[in-house]
Amino acid sequence: MKQIKQIPHPELDSARRLKPLEMNNIRCMREHTVLTPEQLDRIAKAKVGNGSKSRE
Repeated sequence: MKQIKQIPHPELDSARRLKPLEMNNIRCMREHTVLTPEQLDRIAKAKVGNGSKSRE
């Protein structure tokens, strides 16, 4: 039997919960959107690099 892969919890200062419409706007691939920790990290770095701030 395969073991469940343990993914470490990311330490993101600017993380916030996304609304369904915001998740729909994220396009990582043309086919199915599979969000990996690497993709989430890249998206988070791109948001911080653009100077955007969360509104919460």
